[in-house]
Amino acid sequence: MKSQNTDFEMAAYNVGFGALVGGVGALINKKPKQKLGNAFLSGVLKGSLGGYLIFESKRTIRKIASTENLEYAWPAKIVNSLGTSVVESAARNDGNWNRWYLHIGFNRIELGLYDKPRIKYRMMPVSFLLTAYIAFGNKFELEKSLLTGEFIFSNENSNIFSNDFAAVNLGNVILYKPTQYTPDLIAHEIIHSYQYYDFNFINTWTERPVSKWLSKTNINSKILDFFYFDLNGIPLRAAYLIENTTGPSYYDNFFEYEAGYWSNTLDR
Repeated sequence: MKSQNTDFEMAAYNVGFGALVGGVGALINKKPKQKLGNAFLSGVLKGSLGGYLIFESKRTIRKIASTENLEYAWPAKIVNSLGTSVVESAARNDGNWNRWYLHIGFNRIELGLYDKPRIKYRMMPVSFLLTAYIAFGNKFELEKSLLTGEFIFSNENSNIFSNDFAAVNLGNVILYKPTQYTPDLIAHEIIHSYQYYDFNFINTWTERPVSKWLSKTNINSKILDFFYFDLNGIPLRAAYLIENTTGPSYYDNFFEYEAGYWSNTLDR
């Protein structure tokens, strides 16, 4: 019963969070002749649907821990991409279902379905810098990266480990200690990557002012179009640090609790 109740609470968080950021984003990106109430309601409904898909993607990650099989990461990643795409669409106030996204490390693959299907590649610069930072001096785990769709590195004695943790996640890049490897450890860090994408909404809130500011510069628009400025790590990190002050236990931090819950690592 406790597990069922907690599943419900996790669903409520993800659905509620998607609804909130979708509704607020729709207001920020309201069309000139659109009524405030209609924009907000549309964003809330669409965002809640995206939040539910995100919840289901995280619940799928639990199968990695229960079966010790990393291959469940790809089905979860596809569902998570659908969910984050819907929330982004809600927050951008698109009013359609024509834009879908898949994130693999610092790579953002966009599928547009307006006149005809079109695939577009964009780089996430913040994620790229974090990947380069972790890649330096650490081993790239090709097999695990291919199995999960995440960028995974390993090193027993990396300076990045400032404590006794067996793994860390910087943004959406995973680093772990080989002697302490378990599938549920990777599952825990994958949830942190999904949390990184949970905050993609901030990019839809800042697109208009950033684009307006950049239009006044001499930077080539084609170069700008190549990048997806992933500012989502800033509010996520701020929220994480705020959560760190709420209680004495490591898992009093909601983001760690959510990662531990879906990876069955709460008893570590």
